[in-house]
Amino acid sequence: MKPSDFQKTVQCQFDCKLKRVVKNIVRNYRKELRRRRNKEISFCELPEIVVEKLAVWDEYESDYIVFDVCGIEIRVLDDELADALKVLSEKDRNIVLMYFFLGMSDAEIGDKMKIDRSTSFRIRKSSLDKIGKKLKENTKNE
Repeated sequence: MKPSDFQKTVQCQFDCKLKRVVKNIVRNYRKELRRRRNKEISFCELPEIVVEKLAVWDEYESDYIVFDVCGIEIRVLDDELADALKVLSEKDRNIVLMYFFLGMSDAEIGDKMKIDRSTSFRIRKSSLDKIGKKLKENTKNE
């Protein structure tokens, strides 16, 4: 059986619309790819400093040792450093931790610990010498 002229016309119209839809879909897809290529950057093209900011590191309590300094929790990741800090008296350890980990000046430490600035400096200097000796001992023993 032969299709009538009307059927051929409907088929041609359908075919034309279908081709137009497919053509538009392909054009939109290519446009989206072009937009992505212009806007997005692959990880291998990113500078290392940016990639490091994106990284997420899991923290476990077993990875660090916690010291409490005036109600502030300070986490030390290096086991050798933590062992050297444990050798110090609590007062000396607090001064060193406040200076290096909290970024406090000698005057701020003196106010917080109720000692004068020069005492804070002297204690910090002698404590750093003790820590240095302890770390040297650890490296010699290994």
